[in-house]
Amino acid sequence: MPGTTRPTSDVPTDPHAPGPFDRVRPRVFVAVATVLATNLGSIGAAHGQTWASEPGLVGFLLLLVSPAALLFLLPLRPALATALSVAATVTFLLLGFPWGPVFLGPLAVLVGVMLSGEVRRARLIAWSGAALLAGGIGAAASLIAPRVERLVVERPQWRHDDWGPGSGGPRWSGGDSAWFLTPTALIAAAAWLVVVLLIASSARDRVARRTAARAAARATAAERERTAVASERLRIARELHDVLAHSLSAINVQAGVGLHLLEKNPGQAREALTHIRDTSKDALAEVRTVLGIVREGTSPIARDALPDAAAPLAPTWDLTGLRDLADQARADGLDVTVQLAADVGELPDHVVGVVHRVVQESLTNVRRHAPSARRVTLRVTRGEGVEVVVADDGVPAGGPVEPGYGLLGMRERVEGSGGTLTAGPRPDGTGWEVRATLPAPRQASSASEAAPTETGGPA
Repeated sequence: MPGTTRPTSDVPTDPHAPGPFDRVRPRVFVAVATVLATNLGSIGAAHGQTWASEPGLVGFLLLLVSPAALLFLLPLRPALATALSVAATVTFLLLGFPWGPVFLGPLAVLVGVMLSGEVRRARLIAWSGAALLAGGIGAAASLIAPRVERLVVERPQWRHDDWGPGSGGPRWSGGDSAWFLTPTALIAAAAWLVVVLLIASSARDRVARRTAARAAARATAAERERTAVASERLRIARELHDVLAHSLSAINVQAGVGLHLLEKNPGQAREALTHIRDTSKDALAEVRTVLGIVREGTSPIARDALPDAAAPLAPTWDLTGLRDLADQARADGLDVTVQLAADVGELPDHVVGVVHRVVQESLTNVRRHAPSARRVTLRVTRGEGVEVVVADDGVPAGGPVEPGYGLLGMRERVEGSGGTLTAGPRPDGTGWEVRATLPAPRQASSASEAAPTETGGPA
């Protein structure tokens, strides 16, 4: 349905939704924090790991690779950023520099990859990079283990009861900060890496859902606005068509009469010109009413100042206007009989407006499409709803009548009010009939339906 939105939980994740690390500012913050943590942490770790070398210029340059890759290669080159970070980290370890803080660099890159770029590609690269990092660390631990073993043999004060990566011999003492080279520690580190990436993946999904929900809300708002604009244009066009088509048809007929009688009967020609003046005056007043309502309805000040019930979207009438329409038709030479049920005055305002427009457009069509018509019957009755019938005795000029804007507008008005409309030749073949049925429940206090009143008169 237009104008509705789905719950956020039902909004699908957009695989192309941007992640937090697609923006530069978060990457700068994380890169700076990583530089400080890895460099200062590695200096401190070197003092606790007596078997490790203190990072020099080469070590510091290797520690800068991961922050630089995070800052400059994401989100356009995530695979390259991951490969450089893992390679720099493994090289740092193989050169004998201290373990521990160095892992913050590739971890930051993997999280950054997960939180940037296209979702599926980011996940593939991040998990592949995690596997590559785990393999590289395991390989580095296996290569470094013999060196540490020799140091343990050469320095018995480091000897403990069991041995780390090997299947026999003594293990490294926890006091020398070499405990993370044991298989248990490596497996635990891999498990923590998996946990961190799962959290990052979940955060990415949450961000993608929120982005998709905001995009869906914007699209819904835009569609609602377009629908409202289209509906408003249709309403304005329908109102102006009903006013102008009816009035101009009457003016056209009266102008023809006036031209025909201008020399033969100046008095009747003057009367036709008087009708033209009055009809055009009424049409101008009604057009001003329609445009005034439209302008007031589109003014922010008026919309805020008036409650909904005080801001009508269309002109309002009472059913006395039907007799005015009949009088205008009689002035054009039609013998119009009006039959109104006594209780139709109790109809709701919006129903009265539809009835008025149906009668107005039907009489306009008689003048435009059935010039041979002489008698018109207008009947409005009340039962379960309200029924409007406009029938004439004319024959459509020029063969079958194609449905135009007038008939379409009538149908839209009637069906928009929950009613039905039929228009076509009368069953007895003596003319044309328009029949509209509208729902209009009776009030509990309303009296029973009275006999209809009839008015009529010759042209």
